[in-house]
Amino acid sequence: MKIRPLRVVAAVTMAAAALTFTACSSTEETTTDGAAPTTGAAAEFESGKSQDGREEGKPPVTTPAPNLPKPTAEELNDKINRALDGSVSEDEKLAWIEDAEQDPELVDKLVEAAKKNEVTVKITNVGEPAEGKVKADADVTIGGSPVDNASVDFVAEGDQWKIAHDFACNIVKSAQLDSAACQPDA
Repeated sequence: MKIRPLRVVAAVTMAAAALTFTACSSTEETTTDGAAPTTGAAAEFESGKSQDGREEGKPPVTTPAPNLPKPTAEELNDKINRALDGSVSEDEKLAWIEDAEQDPELVDKLVEAAKKNEVTVKITNVGEPAEGKVKADADVTIGGSPVDNASVDFVAEGDQWKIAHDFACNIVKSAQLDSAACQPDA
């Protein structure tokens, strides 16, 4: 009697799998002999080899960066100062920092590092956007000492300018904190 429940579970699992395969294949077009149609492009893709045995393929297509209008210094100041403000919600800040989703704690670490090192940032001039990036000159102080020739990079993502990943990571690393989003590429 102990084997019976196992058989019932196996039968139900096989029936569910059969229904799943039937449901998936029911949307495919078939030829008159019942086989799925293939195209010349698909057949070429599947072979992946040329006449002389070398692998062929087209290079991947890169998605162009969004063409956002040039931000103002005031807009960028508001964004960066709110990103460094501990009272602003983490969810709001996650949307302002490039690649922050790799480590949701990055924003907290950024705030902690800025506070620990007494970092202040004031955007003074915004360069011209190029290839989805914009460099902004800034008055940056760390521990009350000005940083010479400071700038902050921003990247275009979606419909907004985000604080570049490298800037956020540099602030975090300066406080000797670690973040999964700030690891060197392997």
